[in-house]
Amino acid sequence: MSMFCYQCQETAKGTGCTIKGVCGKTENVAHLQDLLIYTLKGISVFAVQAHELSIVRPAIDKFIMKSLFSTITNANFDKKRFVERIQTGLSLREELKQDVLNAGGTIPANLHDAANFTTPVAEFEVKGALVGVLATENEDVRSLRELLIYGLKGIAA
Repeated sequence: MSMFCYQCQETAKGTGCTIKGVCGKTENVAHLQDLLIYTLKGISVFAVQAHELSIVRPAIDKFIMKSLFSTITNANFDKKRFVERIQTGLSLREELKQDVLNAGGTIPANLHDAANFTTPVAEFEVKGALVGVLATENEDVRSLRELLIYGLKGIAA
């Protein structure tokens, strides 16, 4: 595994931190933050469907906002807290999925991995390394995606 973090003005030489964050973030925390963002993407798949079915879950909205905020620079480097947030996010994702089904919605067969992955806690860091910023090979798509994510983090802040 290797770390890649490019989310703040402190990044090494403006190109991203690859060993340890200039801010003090460690590789394992960076991977957990990436997995938390990935988990939020999965929740959003069902949140869009829930909205279309007039399902309102303020607790999930609040969880998404707080989780986005927890990943901003220097907000939180507590590994245990990120593991807990990911576990909670996966649980909320499944609850929302069930709400959609109960309201007559359907779950598409071609769901993105973020909407249906399950990973043992012991493998969270490995999964996070696989779904982080550099997982998107096309640089233009990656740049646009990260710009949008950073904007959402700013709104959450």
